[in-house]
Amino acid sequence: MQEALLISGEIPLWLVDGDDRIAFVNDAAVRTLGYERHDELLGRPSHDTVHWRHPDGSPYPAEDCPITHATRRGEPIRMERDWWVRSDGSMVPISIHCVPMEIDGRMGTAMTFHDLTASVQAEEERRRFDVERARLAEVRASRARIVEAGDEQRRRLVRDLHDGAQAGLVRVVLALELAVRGTEIPSEARALVGDALGDARLAIDELRDLSHGIHPAVLTNRGLAAALAALADRAPVSVKVDIADRRYPKSVELAAYFVAAEALTNVAKYARASTARVAATRTDGHLVLTIDDDGVGGAEPATGSGLAGLVDRLAAVDGTLTVSSPPGDGTQVRAEIPLPAGSDPVNQC
Repeated sequence: MQEALLISGEIPLWLVDGDDRIAFVNDAAVRTLGYERHDELLGRPSHDTVHWRHPDGSPYPAEDCPITHATRRGEPIRMERDWWVRSDGSMVPISIHCVPMEIDGRMGTAMTFHDLTASVQAEEERRRFDVERARLAEVRASRARIVEAGDEQRRRLVRDLHDGAQAGLVRVVLALELAVRGTEIPSEARALVGDALGDARLAIDELRDLSHGIHPAVLTNRGLAAALAALADRAPVSVKVDIADRRYPKSVELAAYFVAAEALTNVAKYARASTARVAATRTDGHLVLTIDDDGVGGAEPATGSGLAGLVDRLAAVDGTLTVSSPPGDGTQVRAEIPLPAGSDPVNQC
């Protein structure tokens, strides 16, 4: 029987006699436990040789060992995960299957075991991956919350400017217009009132431009297509807008708007272009926004053109930004923004 067991030596196996001493061990078991020769194990108490401590280093008394108890009672036992001590003191995770067997006229145990190191390492890698994935998800969620909070603050600021300072300036303009049209104002003061009226109107225009830069009301009220059209109207170069008049989640619309706004600002400042085009399409669960110009190219997002800052904003919504700008052949800015599940675009009425 022992010769047969030696031949089947790919599975670690040993026999333990009625005194819990190792009566036989095959080559696979010797290798798994880190020994060089069979006689290093033969005759030794099995528990005190490989099972005498826990993985945390605390002692493992034989009276607490389920394998020892099963051996003494002559019962089979299977353990899906246990830890044994190797010859160098390191721990090896194993699965164990014990069956009773008569050895030298007394009831002993035949024990097979398997090295689980690879599977344990894989489990640890999966756990680390799950932890890192959870951390990454939380970082993304936190970043999205920060961006959303900032956007909400901008919307609130724009409302406050409109309802407060802008409304006050409008009242001043109305009062000055009445004064200019009236006859009571001395002629020498009429020119000063006219200048004040012009300054007040200019202040309103500047305040509106400021509000639009902080957060465009047209984006909130009418959506991305209208907001991009307004951007195109204010651009110093001819800009064609090709986007369906549909609404998307506000975080998506806002990210797309700021990409387009920054790209068109760069066109005006650096590209020396005569025309530009802004297009948006919905593809495979993404809103894809492209801004092309026929300028001189050579844009470098990493050198502080303004596009580099958009990468972080897009990352908050899991979006990506790519820039293609070969020298002499214009520039294309492309943003891909994921659309949340169930956020099919809605046609504007």
